Amino acid sequence: MNNDNNEFLNWGESFTAQEDEFVLLDEGVYNFTVTKMEKKIYDGNSSKIKNGCPYAELNLQIESPKGTANVRERLYLMKSMQWKLTQFFMGIGQQVVVGQPFNPNWETVIGSKGKAEITQHSYTNQNGDDRTNNQVARYLKPTDPTPAVNANMNAQPAPQPQANGNWNNQQPNQQMPFQNQQQGTGQAQPNNGPQPGAF
Repeated sequence: MNNDNNEFLNWGESFTAQEDEFVLLDEGVYNFTVTKMEKKIYDGNSSKIKNGCPYAELNLQIESPKGTANVRERLYLMKSMQWKLTQFFMGIGQQVVVGQPFNPNWETVIGSKGKAEITQHSYTNQNGDDRTNNQVARYLKPTDPTPAVNANMNAQPAPQPQANGNWNNQQPNQQMPFQNQQQGTGQAQPNNGPQPGAF
């Protein structure tokens, strides 16, 4: 996958001056738009997840009074995380019936809109620096009356869907919390406990 941000800068050449684009949101409920999704296979160093587990890495774009925040979310395809998958797909309006088999429509995830409760998570990165990032605590159903902090802000249009590989429906039974990153350092979100839902 091509990414302009990965292009090298050369000695003796100019560069475009920029400020850090990270926006730390106040805790609360926000409207979001899924602007990116990549299908990946986990290959890391975790005691909570087996290598080979398929997952979707999402970018949730949130327009806020502080600016545009991009929250990275991982949806692991694991039986122990069916409750979180159920919550997400309900939240973006797909027709999920709790207790019934559900085949998610991954092709329509990019561009989907929903509402999520965002929390701030403090952690120590690999260099020993204290950091704070945005994390999704839960996805709300479209019928949930909780008002969004950014309800009156104009959302930016989402990019066109991108095909990023295929995966099968194997679901390892190990559990791994979702991770969001600030400046390239992932952090785990606590497990909120099992909730009903089936896939």
